Amino acid sequence: MSLLLLNASNRIAQGFLKVAAESGKYEKIICADIFPTYFTVQRLLKFKQSLSANIELFKIGDRQDLHDVIKQANNVLYVSHDYYQTTASKKNLLVATLDLVKNRNYKTVAYVAPVEHDHQEEIDEWKHLEVEGRRFIPQLVGIRSDITFGPQSTFTNKLAQRIYNGESIYFQSTGQSCAPIFTGDLEQIVAQVLAGSHAGKLLLAKGHKHIDFKSIIHLIEDSLGTTYKANLNQSFIEKVIHPTNNCIIGQQLYCPSYINLTKLIANYKALENTGYDQVVGDKLVDIEEYHKNNKTVIDQSLKADYQLSYLVG
Repeated sequence: MSLLLLNASNRIAQGFLKVAAESGKYEKIICADIFPTYFTVQRLLKFKQSLSANIELFKIGDRQDLHDVIKQANNVLYVSHDYYQTTASKKNLLVATLDLVKNRNYKTVAYVAPVEHDHQEEIDEWKHLEVEGRRFIPQLVGIRSDITFGPQSTFTNKLAQRIYNGESIYFQSTGQSCAPIFTGDLEQIVAQVLAGSHAGKLLLAKGHKHIDFKSIIHLIEDSLGTTYKANLNQSFIEKVIHPTNNCIIGQQLYCPSYINLTKLIANYKALENTGYDQVVGDKLVDIEEYHKNNKTVIDQSLKADYQLSYLVG
């Protein structure tokens, strides 16, 4: 049995890769990605070294590549990627994937759409895609997750890295609270789906505790150590041209992942339970307890070279 993990390079997907590799039930795991930069290849290769399973990397350059790689597996797990500027839309690749998958007999077809990977202009697109996809793929499972925290979180690790390096964080919040879910809990939900649970369902994965973004930042500060404090709205440049502005100058000043981080905080809307078949998660890790009992460690061994081309960060 084989598994195709689409958009495998990002942190959240790496957690799913670890779960699949350690399950021992896959003869081969294919990690496919558009790999827009050398850094995105490097981070997956480094993570792959910690796993002993048969893992192959595959670069997707066009629809034919996607067609070719889909034929090589009998289970498909799609994770929305964390590229915010190299692609005009997050939904196009998923639409193409579902279109190619619908004519093949797969045991499991699932996608995971973490809110922190959204293009902020496409926030409400995922449920519409799932409804359309399920017409042709009855076993399709869709997982929509709230903000994540933990070692494989894109969101909290990006915040922690900026706090650790003393970089400014442009903070304009809607005041709404989120219900963060631990990446380990999200990985267990995905493991259940890969084992055959929740077939044909649209799931919402979120934590039990609601918390605002400023409180999350304070939790990260404490878990980094007493000497680390977030520099919120301390940059003069950001006050003049803030990262949430959709202007050409801002796109030259700030790297895409930072722009999306600030937009996410500024535009966040709490995920409602309505419209989903099930809200999943039981005995979930509490975000406050987690950061109280676990020190946040920043891995500086992988530097995103593309970030160096931006004037601010």
